[in-house]
Amino acid sequence: MNFLAHLFLSGKNEEVMVGNLLEDFVVGRIDHPRNAHYNDEIKNGILLHRLIDSFTDTHYAVSDSKLVLYDKYHKYAAVLVDIFFDHYLAIHWGDYSSEPFEEFRQRVHTSFQKHWSILPEKMKPMIESMIKHDWLKNYREFWGIERALMGISRRTTFESNMEKATEDLMIHYQLFDEKFALFFPKIILECNVFLKARGYNQV
Repeated sequence: MNFLAHLFLSGKNEEVMVGNLLEDFVVGRIDHPRNAHYNDEIKNGILLHRLIDSFTDTHYAVSDSKLVLYDKYHKYAAVLVDIFFDHYLAIHWGDYSSEPFEEFRQRVHTSFQKHWSILPEKMKPMIESMIKHDWLKNYREFWGIERALMGISRRTTFESNMEKATEDLMIHYQLFDEKFALFFPKIILECNVFLKARGYNQV
């Protein structure tokens, strides 16, 4: 899952949300001394991120989607599916959330601004760009997907051609939409079990 899904699946707790996205910048075990400065909510967000990744990597609908792209994009197929699924969440937002999309995005932006001091320095430029350019809204549009893929492609070690993958999204649009519809309710249930066990509001 990419940014939008990770943020949405965090529920209503802003520190869990921040921790969920922060996980990409956390190394090793959550109980390692290097992570001692994070509070329990942030740590639970980190753990939730890892749960989401693990569940996603083993779900058949995600695997089926990656297979469609694998011959052309190889290991980058997983990255593409993550971003494509954020697109479907954005366009089907009302099917999964009663919170207006505009209010959700503002809540996300405010949460990161409030917790700016705990963000790793390497993460801050990404969050600044996410807020300034409204990445979450842009996932609804093909040009927004293409822009996101161009940014990732520039950072890959090997030539990925990911910036061209919107063509594959258009070609297989209905298939990916159906796979997302099979997958996303299941991951919501999985995350709600996690959130409920820790006393947080569910998705």
